[in-house]
Amino acid sequence: MSVLADKIEQFILHKLLEEEKENIILRRNELADELECAPSQISYVLSTRFSNERGFLVESRRGSGGFVRIVRLTAKKADHTPALLTERLPAVSITLDDLDNLLFQLIRNKVITNGEAIILHHTFQALFLEIDDASKRFAVISRILKQIAI
Repeated sequence: MSVLADKIEQFILHKLLEEEKENIILRRNELADELECAPSQISYVLSTRFSNERGFLVESRRGSGGFVRIVRLTAKKADHTPALLTERLPAVSITLDDLDNLLFQLIRNKVITNGEAIILHHTFQALFLEIDDASKRFAVISRILKQIAI
């Protein structure tokens, strides 16, 4: 299920990055048809990967006219430095999901625009595909993040 869950999560994150608003509204059945999965799998991803702790609020209405609204929560702390940059994590522990969450934090804090976040997402995605060695990949990603003066 994790490969499918990753695919669903990436699709939703991409939709959020494309939108200029703080929230998006999706139809669970249409999304399930588009991603060729069951609506319950969409529900699973929403409940596990779009939680309040990860900076999201999900409102869901079931039924034929049902929808899912995903809202990006605003930062409440005065310190806008993303945890990913302040914590010393092993290189192998940094995932594309971590980087996407970082991009959302940067958008919320108005450090980067949605367009810049989309470009960075695709850059990081390409690095994950091209660089097999996690420590080399982490070094490149760290340099990119430092150069955009976060």
